[in-house]
Amino acid sequence: MVEEKQLNLTEILTALQDFMTQDGSISQEQRDFYKTFRQHLNEHEGEFKVEHIEELLIAARNDVPNINDEEFFKMGDAILTRYRNKNEEAINERIRALAEEEARKRALAEAERLRREEEERLAEEARIAEEERLAEEARLAEEARLAEEARLAEEARLAEEARLAEEARLAEEARLAEEARIQAELEAEAAAKQAYWDAQGSLPDDEAKIVPDLPTDAVAIAPNSDGSTLVKKIILGVVALVVLGGTVMVLL
Repeated sequence: MVEEKQLNLTEILTALQDFMTQDGSISQEQRDFYKTFRQHLNEHEGEFKVEHIEELLIAARNDVPNINDEEFFKMGDAILTRYRNKNEEAINERIRALAEEEARKRALAEAERLRREEEERLAEEARIAEEERLAEEARLAEEARLAEEARLAEEARLAEEARLAEEARLAEEARLAEEARIQAELEAEAAAKQAYWDAQGSLPDDEAKIVPDLPTDAVAIAPNSDGSTLVKKIILGVVALVVLGGTVMVLL
């Protein structure tokens, strides 16, 4: 890096003299300003840096208020031009350094902007991915709920079918049991009837044909005697037996 060169007292005053004498004459205000500015320069200690020269120029201006603004700025520019000419290389290098620093700052700012944009992009992608994940979980949960509901409905349907089948089986068993009971009762009745008639020694169809024979030792009853009454009693007895046999048959 090129070292910056500072103006000395002679170079500062020479630059100011050259500006004041460029028209061939020096005004009284210029003389007063030159004298006052030189006095401030003599009182300054150390190097004459640019900021020091500007401070001394302003101090001289305050002491010599008759100098107009345009002329004051031109005198200051003449001194700074001498400084710039002496430090042209250093100034150019400083300008380049400043430009490089500015470019570096812009690059950093651009990199920071791109980094933030990338972070925002990644955050947005993560947000969208999370929303999609939650939506997929909700979809799967809904599907699981509907599978589950369908499974429960199918189990309920199968249970209802099993219940109805069991009720039908029990009803069929009850029907068959009732039919068996009725059949057993009918068979029992038929067997009882058969046993009755077997015990009587004749079948029901032959009942009407039974006519008891008269006793061999029966005595003929003469007409118009008590024999008519006995015949009537015998006939009534036979009829009673027939009726009783029919009643027993009906009851069985």
